[in-house]
Amino acid sequence: MNTLSANYRPRYHRWSGHVATGWWTFLPIATAGIRHVLKQNKTRLAVTSTLLFVIGSGGLFYMLDFVEQLVGTEEAEPWYEMLRMLLRVDLSSLAQFHEYREVLWRTIFVIMIRFELFWVLILGGAVGSGLIAQDLKARALPIYFSKPITPITYLLAKWMIVAAFLALAMLVPNLLSLLLGVLFAGGLSSWTQTLGLAWDILLSGSLTMVLGGTVVLALSSLTADRRYALVAWLAVCVLPMTAQGVLGQVLPPEVMGGWLGSISLSGDFMMVTERLFDLRQAWQATELPSDAFAAALGRGIPVRYPALVLLGVTVASIWLCYRRVVRFSRSAANL
Repeated sequence: MNTLSANYRPRYHRWSGHVATGWWTFLPIATAGIRHVLKQNKTRLAVTSTLLFVIGSGGLFYMLDFVEQLVGTEEAEPWYEMLRMLLRVDLSSLAQFHEYREVLWRTIFVIMIRFELFWVLILGGAVGSGLIAQDLKARALPIYFSKPITPITYLLAKWMIVAAFLALAMLVPNLLSLLLGVLFAGGLSSWTQTLGLAWDILLSGSLTMVLGGTVVLALSSLTADRRYALVAWLAVCVLPMTAQGVLGQVLPPEVMGGWLGSISLSGDFMMVTERLFDLRQAWQATELPSDAFAAALGRGIPVRYPALVLLGVTVASIWLCYRRVVRFSRSAANL
């Protein structure tokens, strides 16, 4: 061992390569972050549980296809009642059930999105609350902001981590549900309608990824303790929704048709999604009376109010998060 130690001399030399500065440098950070989050059993369980939406929607699509074959018979009455409970639409007066398959499918996806927002709340808080806060706590920013990492690269990588799990909470289950409906129930009347519905699902899921990802990252950048960021995320999601419900009970409906009716972020998201799916216009174009489908629709607020609120929150979150990270990068450069 002494002979080997005497003969071994570590030799160091200057590396002659060039540091990569391409736009793709955020991918290793995002990939490592996703793998790290997936190591947690609770996160894997929450992601896996979203498959229940796929199974449930597949059952609904099969039920609608089955009821189409029973239209006009006595056997269809209990199925109408079950659909009324699930979709909150009275379909007993429809004579041509097949002609309304598209609006029924769109209603199913809007209802699914309402429930999937709870998984967005859970996964957004569990994954996104510590993405920047943990780096602040561990004082890892001087390492990140050494070349070639820039604030934009850092933020894009962190956003991709939380956006991936938000997609697993909403976008991926909805696309799988649509695929399952096409395989089991034959899809919509034409491929144009099916692709149009897939496009609307893609836009709605992308809106969730952008809005939820930017808000939770902005909150995570405000503190070095992820617990505070998690509480702030829950407060931002839950408290406005509670305030919206209180105002709806106290104030008259005509007052709630503007900005006062657009306080809740989840409510604003659902109103924009409902408009994106053209759900209200589609049901109003049917032969059903308005009372038959009123319960399936949200509040009739002009979409410009909730859309502007969501846009303002997103822009403010991006600005806040970018300013905070730029400040950290400058502090790290001075070390």
